[in-house]
Amino acid sequence: MLLFAEHANYRRSLQNCEVPNQPRPRFMEEINWDDELAQLAHRQVAACDLDSHYKEAEINKEYKSSVGKNTADNRDPYAAVREWFDEHQYYNYTRNSCSHPNGCSHYKRIVWGRAEFMGCAVGGCGPGTRVRSGQIVVCYYSPMENVERQQPYEADWINICRAQRPTTPRPAPPPLTPPQPITTRLMTTTTEKLTIGPYGRYRCNCECD
Repeated sequence: MLLFAEHANYRRSLQNCEVPNQPRPRFMEEINWDDELAQLAHRQVAACDLDSHYKEAEINKEYKSSVGKNTADNRDPYAAVREWFDEHQYYNYTRNSCSHPNGCSHYKRIVWGRAEFMGCAVGGCGPGTRVRSGQIVVCYYSPMENVERQQPYEADWINICRAQRPTTPRPAPPPLTPPQPITTRLMTTTTEKLTIGPYGRYRCNCECD
């Protein structure tokens, strides 16, 4: 069940815009633990088979729904799930492309928007198997579709994550105009006492040089 909590936390982080360069889902099903899927995963663990298409048709028929599988050769189950999820660093949602040499299908299964159920199993594998670390981790998800060809969910392009909002470039500032030369003019004032006129006032003559 601890692996279930890891998956739920990763899906929640995507909904909370905490996954760099990945858009928020418009809708994502709440994932639930399923004992039947866990039992099916345990069968693959017992077979020590890392094939992500292990008995695909048989399992889909038995579970009565499409099932996706993540497998890992890792002694640390939590590190295995983290490595699956970290494939998001190589996934381009808009182009539905992946630059990781091993693909991004593990990440896409974890965050598959329509997946409602999951179950995991962990077990040891001895010599003579492909499991070199000695432990295999298997998680099943349902319902699942063709993860290679499809985007894992429908993005919410209305409530865009803050870091992904398109920014409007600021207009270039107007060119600076060269400063105009300042001309100073001295003002001199001359006061002359005139013959008292009809108003009996002085007259001030102002001349500018």
